[in-house]
Amino acid sequence: MKAARTDRFHRRRQRLIIRGPRNPVDWDKMDTIPIPLTDLIAPIPNIRTRTFFIVNDRLDVDALRNALTDLIRNHWRKLGARVVRGTQNGQWEYHLPKTFDDEYVLFNWTSEDTEASIGTVTESLKRPSPGSGIAFLQPIDDVDSCFRPADWPFEQKDDPADAPILYVHIRTFTDATVVAISMLHVFGDQLGLANIVKAWMGILEGKTPPPFLGYDEEVLPHDKAFEDFPKRDTHRKGWMRVRRYGEYVFVLLGFILELILYAEESHIIFFPLQMVESMRVRTSKELEQKYGADPGISHADILTGILTKFAHMYKTSPVTVSLSQTVNLRGRVPQLLSPARNGYIHNALIYASSRYRHSRSTSVGEIAYLNRQAVNETLTNKGSDVGLAVMREMVKRGQSLHICEPFEKSYGVTNWCGAWKDVDFTNAAKTREKQGGETRSLGMLVLGHGGERKTPKRFHSTVMCKTNDGYWVDFSTSRKGMKAIKDYIASDPALERF
Repeated sequence: MKAARTDRFHRRRQRLIIRGPRNPVDWDKMDTIPIPLTDLIAPIPNIRTRTFFIVNDRLDVDALRNALTDLIRNHWRKLGARVVRGTQNGQWEYHLPKTFDDEYVLFNWTSEDTEASIGTVTESLKRPSPGSGIAFLQPIDDVDSCFRPADWPFEQKDDPADAPILYVHIRTFTDATVVAISMLHVFGDQLGLANIVKAWMGILEGKTPPPFLGYDEEVLPHDKAFEDFPKRDTHRKGWMRVRRYGEYVFVLLGFILELILYAEESHIIFFPLQMVESMRVRTSKELEQKYGADPGISHADILTGILTKFAHMYKTSPVTVSLSQTVNLRGRVPQLLSPARNGYIHNALIYASSRYRHSRSTSVGEIAYLNRQAVNETLTNKGSDVGLAVMREMVKRGQSLHICEPFEKSYGVTNWCGAWKDVDFTNAAKTREKQGGETRSLGMLVLGHGGERKTPKRFHSTVMCKTNDGYWVDFSTSRKGMKAIKDYIASDPALERF
């Protein structure tokens, strides 16, 4: 079937990798840069985040390659480093040549041209009508198999020797282009990737990239150590905390039975923007009446509430859940205010969490409220200082990020929407569309995922992007749970009673 499809679409694949000889490291010509502990919390070091920028025009592949080369070779050189284990302490570190020779591989680059419309490739890319309500599309794995080259490493442990940080694959269609990027999560988060893409597109416009922040210094606040905080701050139940020896075994026991009994089902779920906003307005009024003040609920809080409730739809008995939310510190700590934040590409993540008793009667509004309270607390000076100190201590002790108490349940939500706000591939388009004498920004959809192959997806969701019509979410649950969700939506399409 694959050969027939290749003949049908007349694919032309061009591999543009030049590998230099693997000589012994000449330390006099190499910078060795330690990786901050906040980038090393498990499972981050093993994750390669795969992101697919789906742009509704044909982009200039050669111009893109040349601009990325210019960005790394002449401006943000650290993008061309290698992530390796240190020979002295076994800790991850960057090895970066002091100068790039002509044969040095800055990034892995491949491209292919498909002489067909992008709509013929996967059902997941067909835009649902906002008026049709919540839509269940093909899973993100379907998108991944269409646009990620089969020989790409899935996670860091699959990397070949001397693998670059960035893998880039460009696939052009008659009406669109998909820019697929695989980046080591230990190197940066999605807002960091967005900064890379914006600097990359700026090169095409003739702009000099912002000054690079975090070349060999630790940028995130690190004035206070773990020992500086009282135990009541660093060992809170339901929050990221240092676990006792052997405790994590009992955390895992709370999930084994479900994984054995129920197979997993995944979908990209589309939530119409109008529906999410309606729920936010309605929920905010209810919470204000209950708590006496506007709780400041956002779309992200509403989506977290919906997804958490979806994930527990099929459970008949109450469970205690630790609900965690990824929070980015850009724009929230003095070191990462504008304009400095525009040149920072490494991780700036901490994790907000709330522990509560979940039952079928728990409303989306209550979950959204708990999530907002947790995020607000995490973003205080004390909250971020404690979170970063705990994270560093967990890395020192070899503990993972998973926030959950023994024999209880956990759920996590990551939201990428804010990352893509100013990302625009217009300068890379072969044909500049004009509207009123000015260049019109190209429409874009961003999908992707990141995680270890062995990790079940049903305990975590990713809000991948927001378009003018709504939100695109990578969601998984058990097959039994997915049926319960679809049955409920059939009776309450707008989630007015949720």
